Amino acid sequence: MDATWIEIYFLTAFLKLFLFHSYHSTDFEVHRNWLAITHSLPIDKWYYESTSQWTLDYPPFFAWFEYLLSTVAGFFDPGMLKISETPYFNRATLLFQRSSVILSDIALCYACSRVFRYVKLLGGGKFSDLNVKMILTACYMCCAGLLIVDHVHFQYNGFLSGIFLLSLVNVASGNIVWGGFYFSVLLNFKHIYLYCAPVYFVYMLRVHMFHENTFLGVDLVGLIKLGGCVILVFSASLGPFLNHLPQILSRLFPVQRGLCHAYWAPNFWTLYNLLDICLSKVLQIFHILPKTGVHPLMSGLVQQADFLVLPNVSPVHSATLTLVALTPVLVKLFKNPSPGLFLKSATAAAFTSFLLGYHVHEKAILVILVPYAMLVFSDVKHARDYYFLSFHGTYSLFPLLFEAQEFLVKIVILLMVHSFMSITLARMYPDLKLNMFEKLYLVGLVFHFLSAEVILPLLLPHLEFLPLLLYSAYCSIGVGYSYIKLYTKL
Repeated sequence: MDATWIEIYFLTAFLKLFLFHSYHSTDFEVHRNWLAITHSLPIDKWYYESTSQWTLDYPPFFAWFEYLLSTVAGFFDPGMLKISETPYFNRATLLFQRSSVILSDIALCYACSRVFRYVKLLGGGKFSDLNVKMILTACYMCCAGLLIVDHVHFQYNGFLSGIFLLSLVNVASGNIVWGGFYFSVLLNFKHIYLYCAPVYFVYMLRVHMFHENTFLGVDLVGLIKLGGCVILVFSASLGPFLNHLPQILSRLFPVQRGLCHAYWAPNFWTLYNLLDICLSKVLQIFHILPKTGVHPLMSGLVQQADFLVLPNVSPVHSATLTLVALTPVLVKLFKNPSPGLFLKSATAAAFTSFLLGYHVHEKAILVILVPYAMLVFSDVKHARDYYFLSFHGTYSLFPLLFEAQEFLVKIVILLMVHSFMSITLARMYPDLKLNMFEKLYLVGLVFHFLSAEVILPLLLPHLEFLPLLLYSAYCSIGVGYSYIKLYTKL
């Protein structure tokens, strides 16, 4: 990593310091509790501890990451390492946890330097070094979504995005074994990246094993190298927990949480939910259905809820729809493997899972933006589509910051980063222009924001779920539109 990227890291870290005393979500206590669990208990108890409701539900590598952090956390405040049923907080805890997120972003910065070298090699001087570095900074180091989710709301998506980027750039560069290594490590940090696993499997199988100089159609040496690498990583992660795998899986995949999160991610199921709500209201008016109070889907709780009119959706239904939608992408990738199509397919896989997956979190939009940003350097169409998705995708995260003190913070983050991005993209692509629908949609965000954040809370304060419903409904239109545009370019 050259001096410029080190400077970028420290500059962006300095900016993130100003967000230290912003609102932090329950995820702050989640990770504080995980520090306590991994520090205070033997490893065979980590995935059974349930004193707090915020139980450990990430794969083992992330648990070890929390354990490593806990060895330092005690120097700041030993109290944060005590398991407790109630949340624990003080300034020392805030200082340590906020700082740990910023420090872990060094992995993302290193990954950006690798992407920079890949883009320059691929582009052959098409873009200036300054423009490439500015775009990578806007898309990753100062990604508006990461600033909101990691440095205000509180999570550790930055360094995970760095590992994801390293896997993507290695695979795209032809370093398949290293790409498989990084992706295996990533899966054992956070299992949400399983979204992209089918694309990795098909591409690596096709490129690394089914090619010239093979025995019976298979490159045995390539198979041994790649398979051995993946097995080694998973063995290191799951080996110490072999007797506890059923318990770990039950934590990683809690299907009892229901189809949608408390705030519905802006995907297909938002529209499905809305249709059920509207149909049930109509049928109640005509006395076909008995009148009820609040619709079960609008409780605002993380739980399974029955539909009143439409068929209920199970994890099997959701997984089947996702695989059906992804199958044409995988078939095309297998027939015509190329680095560019691999990146598009990885983006499409994350996008498809976001739209059709079971219990999708709104924060999963960040998984889509990581591979999508690499396509910015391929042509003006992908640059325009990425910018449009990044803008309204980041906007869809606004409900995470619901306190009054963050009212201006989230607006400034969104506009500052995307203004910087649009200026740089315009220098790279002078003909970059949004179409009429995209312009009108982004202008509509202004009226949507005023309605959801100001008008409805003032006029209908008792309908707390209505602003969230408005966010989910409006943003699902933009997300669906962006998905169709990407899918048609594969």
